[in-house]
Amino acid sequence: MRQTLALGIAVCLVFSGCLPGVLSRSGSQSPVQMPTITPILTPTSTVLPPWTPSPTPSSPPTRVIQTGKDAATFISESYPDYSVIVPGENFIKTWTIKNVGQTTWYADSYRLKLASATNNEMMGSPTELNFPHDVASGEVVTISIPMIAPSKPGTYAVYFSLVNDRAQVFGVDGDKIWALIRVCETGKACTPPQTTGTISENGVTASLTNFDSGSVKSVARFCLTLPDRNYGPSPASVSLVLDGRPVLAATGGSLDVGCFEFEFPVTDAEIAEATSVAVSINQVRLLGGVTYPQAACESARARLAVQYPGLDFNCQFSHAGYYTDLKLPDGLSAAQADSIIVDAIEGVINGPWILKVK
Repeated sequence: MRQTLALGIAVCLVFSGCLPGVLSRSGSQSPVQMPTITPILTPTSTVLPPWTPSPTPSSPPTRVIQTGKDAATFISESYPDYSVIVPGENFIKTWTIKNVGQTTWYADSYRLKLASATNNEMMGSPTELNFPHDVASGEVVTISIPMIAPSKPGTYAVYFSLVNDRAQVFGVDGDKIWALIRVCETGKACTPPQTTGTISENGVTASLTNFDSGSVKSVARFCLTLPDRNYGPSPASVSLVLDGRPVLAATGGSLDVGCFEFEFPVTDAEIAEATSVAVSINQVRLLGGVTYPQAACESARARLAVQYPGLDFNCQFSHAGYYTDLKLPDGLSAAQADSIIVDAIEGVINGPWILKVK
């Protein structure tokens, strides 16, 4: 019986809560410590929205490789050549050009790329600059570059090439574009070089109307008062003179009646370094040869007999020349006489006409 009672008490103690208290040794009853019961919480169910897959990033559109010709022509610019800038001045150089090629200039792949700079002075310009927007054939775009004038006085130029989406270089009218400025001394005024000039000689008046210099060539344009529209200068008679050193024209021709354009293999850097620059036209003549050589020879013979007494010849045009049987006056060699006669027959008017650039 004792064993059964003891076992019952033990079971009751283990599973506490079956007795209101436990007797102490003193016989008093002490309260039973009830264990803390942590309630089991039922989680609140959350309703999720229907699953939507993440959108797949769109791939850039496939662009057909362009095979047409890239070409551009000049429209206008800010700060034209030799603009005077204060040392350290901030300015924005802009070029407006037209797409005259067969391609589209995409803004993400067509760009302006720095080609060269005078004395490595880039005037704060970036080495590359993308086009501001796509430019289709026939459209116009304006490209702007913030620049800073150097602090040291002088003439400075920065040249840029156009580069297409295949990393090929193409030009604006076949050349680069550039920023060409003059920086004055602080507190002093400076002016761009003179680009016009007029001079008359032997009845012919010559006027320089424009002069441009670039990274590979310089171009002079001038007009002449001539006997008729068949007259003009040949490339061999036109030169660009830098500090007394003549550079013959590489090519040239007529722009309009009496007006001409000639190109010289002279760079802008050479122009900037030269103290004096001038266009020299040594002579003008009938272009395309003499139409009626016999008549021209007879006319020249009559005029030269008055100018050079004792000079005479027979007009007989052949593959050997215009005349035969030359008679020389005293003091005139055969070579000198031949030059005078040929020039008279071919309608040559001698200058020179020197047109100052700077």
